[in-house]
Amino acid sequence: MRTKNYLLLVLVALSILVSIYEGLLYWYDLETSESLLQVCHFIFIVLLVFWVDSDSKDHPEIYRPYEYRYLMFLFWPVYLPYYFCRTRGAFGLLALSGFAGLFLMSYLVQWVIYAALTTAP
Repeated sequence: MRTKNYLLLVLVALSILVSIYEGLLYWYDLETSESLLQVCHFIFIVLLVFWVDSDSKDHPEIYRPYEYRYLMFLFWPVYLPYYFCRTRGAFGLLALSGFAGLFLMSYLVQWVIYAALTTAP
């Protein structure tokens, strides 16, 4: 497997583990560790930047300056939509929404648990 596939696998695994953690704590009405969640979100962003850096090597239409990874890390909210639209066209917005779904998966799990608990008879 290539590096970008490993990074993507770790990104998905991290999202699933954080979602399980937050979902279980929400189910038992316990507080989550905010510092742990901030670290997990930071790691997610770093892994996403590394994945984009690894993926951009396959796309010659992307100009990679000397400090490409550092610039991506600083400007990732602006650069990610541009990158996905530039490399994948309309499908890139779908891929970007998939990464956003991974980032927000733990909140979606909590919302589903809340909806299930409030609609139960």
